Amino acid sequence: MNRYKAPTPEVVDAALLKIPTVQLRQVFFEGLKNPLWVRPLLEAGAFSSPPEPRPTDDGYIYDPYWPEISYLARISSEVPADVVDVFLSLERSSNPWVTRAVFEIGSRIPADEAVRLIPLLRRWQAPGFDWRTDSHDLVAFAVTLLEGGHRKEGRWLANTLFEPRRADSADGPHKPVVGLDDYWYADALPKIVPALGADALKALIGWLRSYVAINGHASGAHDFSAMDRPSIAEPRSGYDRPEDALIDAARDQGMISASREPDETIELFLKPRVKLLRKIAIYVVRECMHREVDSGGDAHRFVAAARRLLSEPESDDEYLRVEYAHLARVATQIDYSVSSVFTPFLEQAYRADLAWMRERLVPEGTDPGQTEAEIQDKADRYRHSWLAAIGHDALPPELQQELAKLDATQGEIEKPLEPLGKVTTWTGPNAHTSQEEMAEMAPLELVACLAGWHDTDGRWGPNPSHEGQGRALAALLATYPMAFHGVPALGEKLRPTYLRAILQGWDAALKADLELDWRQVAELVEFVLGHDLESTLPAEGDDFDDDRNFRGAKDAAVDLLKQLVKPRETPAMNDAYAERFAGLLIRDADDESAWSEYDAYIPSDGGWDPLTMSLHWQWPSRIRALAVAATHPDDTPWKQEALAALDKELARVDRHGAGRAAIGEKVGRLYLHARAWLDIRLQRLMGTQSEISTDQQVVLTTAMATHGYHPDLYDLLDDAMQAALRVGDSLRAGWSGESEPLPRIGEWIIDAVIFGHRTTQDQLFQAFFSEMSPKTRAEALGRVAWFFSRATHVDDEIRDRFGRLWDERIAHAQAHPDESQELEGIFWLAKGQAFSSDWWLPRLRAALKLEPSIATERYMISKELAESSKDDPATALAVLKLLLHQRSTGSRVYYDMSRHAVPVVIANAITSGDAELTAEADSFMNELGARGRHTLEDEVRAVIDGAVTIDDVDE
Repeated sequence: MNRYKAPTPEVVDAALLKIPTVQLRQVFFEGLKNPLWVRPLLEAGAFSSPPEPRPTDDGYIYDPYWPEISYLARISSEVPADVVDVFLSLERSSNPWVTRAVFEIGSRIPADEAVRLIPLLRRWQAPGFDWRTDSHDLVAFAVTLLEGGHRKEGRWLANTLFEPRRADSADGPHKPVVGLDDYWYADALPKIVPALGADALKALIGWLRSYVAINGHASGAHDFSAMDRPSIAEPRSGYDRPEDALIDAARDQGMISASREPDETIELFLKPRVKLLRKIAIYVVRECMHREVDSGGDAHRFVAAARRLLSEPESDDEYLRVEYAHLARVATQIDYSVSSVFTPFLEQAYRADLAWMRERLVPEGTDPGQTEAEIQDKADRYRHSWLAAIGHDALPPELQQELAKLDATQGEIEKPLEPLGKVTTWTGPNAHTSQEEMAEMAPLELVACLAGWHDTDGRWGPNPSHEGQGRALAALLATYPMAFHGVPALGEKLRPTYLRAILQGWDAALKADLELDWRQVAELVEFVLGHDLESTLPAEGDDFDDDRNFRGAKDAAVDLLKQLVKPRETPAMNDAYAERFAGLLIRDADDESAWSEYDAYIPSDGGWDPLTMSLHWQWPSRIRALAVAATHPDDTPWKQEALAALDKELARVDRHGAGRAAIGEKVGRLYLHARAWLDIRLQRLMGTQSEISTDQQVVLTTAMATHGYHPDLYDLLDDAMQAALRVGDSLRAGWSGESEPLPRIGEWIIDAVIFGHRTTQDQLFQAFFSEMSPKTRAEALGRVAWFFSRATHVDDEIRDRFGRLWDERIAHAQAHPDESQELEGIFWLAKGQAFSSDWWLPRLRAALKLEPSIATERYMISKELAESSKDDPATALAVLKLLLHQRSTGSRVYYDMSRHAVPVVIANAITSGDAELTAEADSFMNELGARGRHTLEDEVRAVIDGAVTIDDVDE
């Protein structure tokens, strides 16, 4: 700040006389950088009258912007005391921009100055901090105070923002009001908690207690707050509620605290005597025990807290049952003596249930004896649900026997640990048994579970289905493929939906290099492929709830075979099984009905491209698998048989092209491992130099879309590419990927030149750049330039050939101005780390003269241009002028360039030492100033003075 001088009162007065209008004040204050003006301006009254909000004719309120704010915010960190004095003088202002600025500045300046603003905030607290105030600044202000040693004031502001309070208009229970919008509350709460330090858990418990008291869920003698959150582990889906945010924060902070002081932490939760807080406490102890066991720590230090929670009568609540049971299971694994508390606890709970039922469930005027049996039955069912949730292994012997009797007389409870009140939003098919539950089952038990469940009518909501269960089953087998190990005749025991899921799960496991039960896999694949298309089991549920036939399972079997016949080292598979799987693919998967269904399909408009279609039908999937099987070493027993099967399928008339796309995808593999077979069939598959059919176009374009450039493949496809170029825009794409077929061919042709494989005199190169449209050429050139923009190093020979190619194309555009569009992608050269500015900058200048549309609003090169001006200020200035020529001041390009590159480029031109260039830069600066850049001269001066460097220019 030594470079600044404080103005005299006379200078300040003279300046204020020159800016009587809002527009002039905006120019002045947005350009003012001297922080030493704050105090003189304050004393001169420049900050005394922020404009007040005023009503508009249409009934709204207009909040006038106050230009002085931008200056105060900008220099606040340099003279915080002066800026705070300004705002303290504005306590009566109602301008929302003033309120917003107070919090923005308070979050930036030192805490010792920020704390002086608290009296101002207290006066503003009643009407609120206004909607314009940024929630991030509100919270950051509180964090500044708390971390800066002003804990009392920081806690006050944190309470103002986060503590729930009763709405002024509400006398009874009502939705609590907080100082932030619900979404921002949930977003900001985790940020304030660390700053609260040792007070965090007490604050969170207090705020949560206030919330449930105000909404009436825990007030007076009634406390049903435990039902607010069915599961402490997971919030309600799709909610951004302050209560959920508080529960999550109290839970997480509670685990941190309990890991150090378990008993003291639990006392904090239990002291307010709120059921929801008790529910969180139970969860906290359970999780702490889990983590200690998993890490090999001392879980016994939590036993006392667990015993307390499991024995106290206050834990008797249906909405605490699941958390209670989880804790019981963990605690008894660590110290089985804890189970001794269950008998007295459940006895007391049973008596309490009978008491309230007799009080509330007996209609007035009815003999209590007539309803006693119903009450007893209801209480027994409640007790049964508690025993089942705690589980056999955690119970003491006498309760284990009681649970067994209740299971026998009343039936086992299907999901004893399902939280009450849990509502599942519809996200797709649901499982009737979770993946975790299935993982705990023995193989035969799992088969029985899947076979025994039936989809029945009459259920409400997003019901479980066979499809939903199948997805969970596939996920289980992807990580635990031996879940059915040892089960014989698996295919005969389960419906097609589950068989499909098993095959898909094994497929995923094989991709992760997990070993399978090869015998069981072979038997199930053989069963599925040999089964009639129709199933003997009727489908259950609505459409897509259950497979109507074996088509999905057969498709999955072929997909799995493709993985099984791949050459692999892990997991190890003996030759006998490898040959068996190849035989299943070649012979058993030869399914005429699969071809008929595929051939008869009538696609809708805008349907799948051939390659995508090949992934969803059994017939083209088998072609892909046969191509894999056929590319084993020549001495592999099934190789020739696989190639023969491939010939048979490729002889069909494939009007959808999916089989041809599958072959195109495997061209590289066939070239490496079945070269003789491919050479003989190459023209039949891809055409000749003079002719290429639609089917052959699919093979060619899929091969080029799915393979990177390679000289050998280029030679292989040369004739077909020449024929494809003559087809032109009607060329059929095998895969609708990132590039259309013609530009993709162009990319290969360009790569062949710059990698030195071909020259620009090559027949293919000449055909592409003479016969294709400028737009197609531009897409190919731009795509190759984009790839090079991602490289960190390019060999000199490749760089030079690439540069000569651009020079030739620029020269062509100079000779044919109507074709200059092909240069559009040249801007990508500026983005490449491997290219120096003296390589790309002159070429960009030459191209811009020919094709001004190069600088589109999507691609910014401002930082690169600014950096290049250090080495070549004249060319950089010329490029900048071309980029901004005839562009409106509101365009994205103008904004980006003027904001970032212009000051640096002009400054480097002015200081270049070239008098002519200096004059040109100065003239351009004045031109931009006349177009609205009033502060440009100051920005250029800042660069020259070193206050702004290239590092300050944004990407």
